Amino acid sequence: MKIQQICLTASNCGQFRFPADVDPSIHQHDWESYTASLLRSCPESIWPQGSPTAHSLPMLVTAEDHINPLRAFHDALVAAIVDIVNRWWTDTAADFPARMPIEPYEESLLRWMNTLPAGTVAPFEKCLGSWRPDFLIEHVADPSSSDGTREQFRVCEINARFCWNGYLHGAYGQQALDEMGAEERGFRGAADCEETLNELLSLFDTSKPLHFLKGEEKGIDIHMFAHAVEERTGIRPRFITPEDLRLVPSIKAPLGQKLCCVVSPDAETSPQSTIFEFNGEWLEEIYQVNLELHQRELRAMPTKILRHVSLHCFNDMRTIFLVHDKRMLGIILQELDVLINRHVLTPSQADLLREGISTTFIPGSPEMAQFTQDSQVNPTLKDGYILKPIRSGKGAGILFGDELSWQDWQTKLQTCQQATLAPGQMSYVVQRHIPQGVYDVCMKNDHEKKQMQMVGTYHVVNGRYLGIGTWRCSPARICAVSRGGSMICSVYIDDAAM
Repeated sequence: MKIQQICLTASNCGQFRFPADVDPSIHQHDWESYTASLLRSCPESIWPQGSPTAHSLPMLVTAEDHINPLRAFHDALVAAIVDIVNRWWTDTAADFPARMPIEPYEESLLRWMNTLPAGTVAPFEKCLGSWRPDFLIEHVADPSSSDGTREQFRVCEINARFCWNGYLHGAYGQQALDEMGAEERGFRGAADCEETLNELLSLFDTSKPLHFLKGEEKGIDIHMFAHAVEERTGIRPRFITPEDLRLVPSIKAPLGQKLCCVVSPDAETSPQSTIFEFNGEWLEEIYQVNLELHQRELRAMPTKILRHVSLHCFNDMRTIFLVHDKRMLGIILQELDVLINRHVLTPSQADLLREGISTTFIPGSPEMAQFTQDSQVNPTLKDGYILKPIRSGKGAGILFGDELSWQDWQTKLQTCQQATLAPGQMSYVVQRHIPQGVYDVCMKNDHEKKQMQMVGTYHVVNGRYLGIGTWRCSPARICAVSRGGSMICSVYIDDAAM
């Protein structure tokens, strides 16, 4: 069964009603009930502007066609990434640093972390952090289906830089569907609010003070999560900036100094906080910190401070610098045979990744060189591909081949012939342009049916699959809520109710 939008209170597990096919008052009532639930979960003043009303009625997915294949794909993806990252600096035959070079300060930091005594830094598989793989939907041939096609999810990037984005929107959206009677109608949520929040809370020690290190990023779910942390644990996270950080000598600290931040003398503190005066400033010791910083902000930090931050942050630097990088998908595709030979993946798991990851060519690779040569011979080849900045987010900087002249396309490809990554220099991966399926959607509380494209995501904390997150839905080629799109949560049929 294909993904479809339903009006929840007019549907049940045996009958699915599209929002435009029910009385407009029912559609409006569902939308208002959903909105009211969101605002009960988190005050409107804390939500990003417009978010509580940027939702649309839910999508219906199936366990057999969507959730189970996604879980299997995820298990293979985690196994592949953990093995690759753990071999990053030691596997001289693979030579990952040459194939996917990172900035010098990043390499220096990760190599330093790799040389620390056992126990100083947790093994990567124990601190994977939060990932949000994005996927597109392609309709591929399947003779066994009623219409001859099936929906194939193609992962196009892994968002892993900022811990919380999307998680609270998804969790509270799923809770809203539960409160609207999804279970009574024979449906289950594609993710669970309590499970999601509990897994996010497991990223840190709730008995210790918590700091959120932010800079120029305005923040989306981070403010909602701060509210949830205080509501559930009594801890009020302290928001700090890189300029607030200080190092103070300490014979007990692993590196001979402890990481602290500047606070006002009358700052509100928890009983577990350590506040003291040093060099004329009031400081608070940092035990655990979450980063919401761009790479350029990390680059601007003094090396000593960055090293201390790397020991206290729970969105691990290996995740930020390697997993979040758009080139990682290309590395995985290159390594599939090696991963089979190393018994990390079974051949069937490798096939899942080969089919479920968008074709990705990374700068300086043999695949990129061959693609560039093919593009010179075939001027229309570019129309089936896109250029994506290797460290962008929110759809920024994506270039579609069919919107560029052949000359512009060739010029861009020439910048991708070397693997080297330099500060301030735009570097791209080439990905196949997925011919996305188009879906009938009633956007937000609009009763009119429109044809939309959707981008999906699923949520992961420390390697554990938590379910499908919010769909981003838009008539534009790049689906982004910031560009007028909508967010949609999902339900699936509860087999026990059939």
